[in-house]
Amino acid sequence: MKRWLKNTIWICSIIAVAIGMSFVNSAQKQVVMGLPIVKIDLYEDMLFLTTDDILNRLIDQDLIGINKKYTEMDLNEIEQFLSQLPEVKTVDVYTHLGGAWNIDISLRRPIARIFNLDGSSCYLDSDGTLMPLSPKYTAHILAITGYVNEKDLTKDVNKIINNDSLKTIEILDDLYEISNYVCSDEFLSAQFMEVHVNQYNEFELIPRVGNQRILFGKAVDIAGKFKKLEIFYSEGLSRAGWENYDTINVMFKSQVVCSRR
Repeated sequence: MKRWLKNTIWICSIIAVAIGMSFVNSAQKQVVMGLPIVKIDLYEDMLFLTTDDILNRLIDQDLIGINKKYTEMDLNEIEQFLSQLPEVKTVDVYTHLGGAWNIDISLRRPIARIFNLDGSSCYLDSDGTLMPLSPKYTAHILAITGYVNEKDLTKDVNKIINNDSLKTIEILDDLYEISNYVCSDEFLSAQFMEVHVNQYNEFELIPRVGNQRILFGKAVDIAGKFKKLEIFYSEGLSRAGWENYDTINVMFKSQVVCSRR
């Protein structure tokens, strides 16, 4: 086949594909989209939002509807609206040919619940940001009590950690580091139910079993202090028993100091 004929066929093929795609796009724009398929990725059973919640909120905002066509919907606006919900970590909205479309949502995972001095409460999530409580679900997680007053939900631990001025006046980064360490360790998360902050911004740990207080001190050498606790639990308490101790102090370097009842 001559070269000019090959080139002609190739060009015609490209034009045919382009024309076909334009017809497909034109037809897609007239398709009635209906309601999306919603997929929710959550941690364990922490379902702060249900599929019905998401659909109802979008319908209330007139962002979706059973009879809405493709041209009547703004997928970017839908994605932006959902990403601003306090329970949502990430969201992805995408369509398929023929009118089917999806909303994939990943929910935020709280690791601790902060109980403020004024009686208000909020969650601290795994990314180091604060989130409000949910009327749908109550997470049974580590409690933070005492001299705490975290009500600004725009705070971000990462911004505090990277700002020396904020680190000197904020305690949220310390709360996050201790809470995250506990929740990331299976043994520690089963062992402790509460972190108490005293008036000196020192931390005390309250175990699930027994009425002892673990004096943790400042949020320094966190890994080292917890390592001492684990060794003490596995070796010291197995011989002496919980009932003999009132306080367990891990603030001192390379040692655990206990106070008997």
